[in-house]
Amino acid sequence: MNKPLIRCQCGHHVLGREVLRTQPYERASGAEVFYVKYRCRRCKKLGEAFVPRDEWDWSILETPRNEIGALERDRFAEANAISSGDVISFHTSLKKTQTVADLWRVETRRKDKRAKNNAKTKEGDASTDKSHNR
Repeated sequence: MNKPLIRCQCGHHVLGREVLRTQPYERASGAEVFYVKYRCRRCKKLGEAFVPRDEWDWSILETPRNEIGALERDRFAEANAISSGDVISFHTSLKKTQTVADLWRVETRRKDKRAKNNAKTKEGDASTDKSHNR
């Protein structure tokens, strides 16, 4: 079962730091609810919400957890930014491919070429350094 979310009229998901007041409340009909008063961070309006007591959980007011793991986060942090050339080359490779497997082969070939070019430039840099040291 999905937990309820408290949303402002503008559509913003209300978080705990925006909540001004929470308290249990019993309506005239006898239904027990939780009253939440908040100020929306996006539109700055005051709002209130009534959440049924059986659905109430303090985690409603917490920020949603990221699905990305620590290894993925580290990998993306170390990666270079996507350049316009990368976007254009990806677009042209999409035009040329018929299946996803073809696209995978194109990308692995491109990575192999980059690795070879990087190795060649490092060798060239090392040889020029040696010649300058003589």
